[in-house]
Amino acid sequence: MSVSWKEFVDGFRVGSDTGNIEPLSALITDDFEWVTSEMDRAATLSWTSTTSFRINGDAETFYENDAVIAGTHPVLDDQGRQNLVMGIARLRDGKIYRYDHMRTLSAV
Repeated sequence: MSVSWKEFVDGFRVGSDTGNIEPLSALITDDFEWVTSEMDRAATLSWTSTTSFRINGDAETFYENDAVIAGTHPVLDDQGRQNLVMGIARLRDGKIYRYDHMRTLSAV
């Protein structure tokens, strides 16, 4: 299989925690589009390396195959509130070319 949901989330985690976007960069195509955030590849990598959002728990995989990966992960937003992200990423030639997500405040 190509990219897993856990690898994708870990790419964002490393980038947001350390500013190192190389792990995420290796997983996405040159024409990558983060549709729900209206960001292309360059904007996504820049945002990831400077955001105050922090993934603060484990990724949970809902589905994976060679065409799509989907799951959830917890994240603290820029106001320190606990959120849950659910996302779906589409793959081409082993890399992610499109990402859609939704984020909501956690009930807990």
